[in-house]
Amino acid sequence: MANQRVLGTRRIWLPGVVMGLLAAVIVARLVELQVIEHERYAQQAREELQGSSTELARRGAIVDRNGHAFATSVDTWDIYVNVQAWTDPDAADRAANELAPAIGRDPGELKHEVLESGLIDTIVARGVDYETGRDLIDEHPPGVIALPNTTRVHPEGDLAAGLIGIFGMDNVGLSGIEAGLNDELHGQPGQAIFERDTAGEPIPFGQYVATESIPGKDIVLTIDRYLQRLAEQTLAEAIERHEAAGGTVVMMEPDTGEVLAMANEPSLKFSNLNLLEPGQVELMRNPAVTDMYEPGSVMKVITAAAALDAGMINPDTTYTDTGSVDIYDVSIRNWDYRTYGEETMTGVLQHSINTASVFMADLLGADRFHSYLDAFGFSEPTGSELPGEASGFFRRPDDPGWSPVDLATQSFGQGINVTPLQMTSAFAATINGGKLLQSRFVKAHVNPNGEREDARPNVIGEPISEQTSATMRRMLEDVVHPDWHSVAEPQYYRAGGKSGTANIPVPGEEYDDAQVASYIGFAPVDDPKIVILVKLDDNADRLTGTQAAGPVFAELVDASLSYLNVPPDAAQYTEAR
Repeated sequence: MANQRVLGTRRIWLPGVVMGLLAAVIVARLVELQVIEHERYAQQAREELQGSSTELARRGAIVDRNGHAFATSVDTWDIYVNVQAWTDPDAADRAANELAPAIGRDPGELKHEVLESGLIDTIVARGVDYETGRDLIDEHPPGVIALPNTTRVHPEGDLAAGLIGIFGMDNVGLSGIEAGLNDELHGQPGQAIFERDTAGEPIPFGQYVATESIPGKDIVLTIDRYLQRLAEQTLAEAIERHEAAGGTVVMMEPDTGEVLAMANEPSLKFSNLNLLEPGQVELMRNPAVTDMYEPGSVMKVITAAAALDAGMINPDTTYTDTGSVDIYDVSIRNWDYRTYGEETMTGVLQHSINTASVFMADLLGADRFHSYLDAFGFSEPTGSELPGEASGFFRRPDDPGWSPVDLATQSFGQGINVTPLQMTSAFAATINGGKLLQSRFVKAHVNPNGEREDARPNVIGEPISEQTSATMRRMLEDVVHPDWHSVAEPQYYRAGGKSGTANIPVPGEEYDDAQVASYIGFAPVDDPKIVILVKLDDNADRLTGTQAAGPVFAELVDASLSYLNVPPDAAQYTEAR
């Protein structure tokens, strides 16, 4: 009897089809999870079980020329909380109660911030001091992670704060040297990786650093701590005495371009820094390099040097002053409205005769005069390491609105805008042998391994000859000579210098009664060791640059050269005794 084939029934093949479809769905899902979406889910798992954070490098220190620290970094901790570890209410309460007092927070507010952050790891405190961070690590509150960082301290307090500057939470400089030399100070950050369990707790001994951070370089400034304090204190006293709105002092070594001190007032202060307050952001600016002003009669030094170098005059060239000079329909008078008659070029500087400055500029002509201004650096930044340096500005014959009156006023320092650092640098070139040097605030870089890289003076131009420079020293000495009875005469050193008193231009108008009173000079005459600029903004007593800023210059010369161990000039010292 033949065997009969058993025919499939619905009861058999229907479950088989269902099971096959389910298997196909499962296989498809596995392919999706393990092949197609593998990287996405692997990344999600890594994010849940592995944390990472940038480990900022130790920021380099900033020290004065003698090694005294202006800014340095100390070890701190940044505190994070893993949100997953706080999803358990009991764990969150315990951790918040342990963590909050250590970082100065309210436990309830801290817990709410963490749980509502929407992040895997939430930073709750930066710059926690080292010992507090170590205590938290030892106590090990649930989900709390401490990562190493550094914070800035300023051992000299507010001294040179505006010059040193500040940096932000991302370790990037925002102002001053901190910004200008950020790349050197910043170093190279590393990457910290840490593992955690499914509850979000860091796994003991599971943290490692994928890349080590490299500390930043230390910066040795040209600034001298003593001279900086002297400049700041003397400037503050002068501002108070003359009821000025502010002011600037710059001290420079003329043979190197090194800035020994730079003081501005008002200025940023570390002790009351709050960038949320109105006006505080403005203090991040350094007016000595960012703000331009019309220097007034100080510019006559540059005009005389240019005319002397071009062979148009010599110290004994005479000029007959009639009290005024007409340029088209504009009458230009002397600052004191006096008439001086016949004067030598040295007498022109002594009396600060405006009309004679116009005479010298006319001899040169606009193109040659402006080429000298360019050569003295008034049309570009000085090249210092500070950020935001202004370039200076003066109108030229091919500029809209040019008039011969512009040449006349530029010759005595009106209608030309410069920064205090530009003026100091240009003046140094007139008395140092005729060399325009790059202004410098950095004396050396020190690598993390201790290797020191010294900066060198950089001559960027020679606007006048060495012979012209020597002649200018003698002419400027006669401006401060004892026979001239100048209040800008130092007690112990022979010096040379020139004052400036300039009205402040008002946008949309000409000038108002506000003025800048300034004085710039050098000492000793035979071997200049220092150039000092003193500038007082809008002094309420309306004293001239000689009267208000001249005595400040004299005081600073005596104090600074004595500190620098420069022997007094014999004649001056004998007379002073």
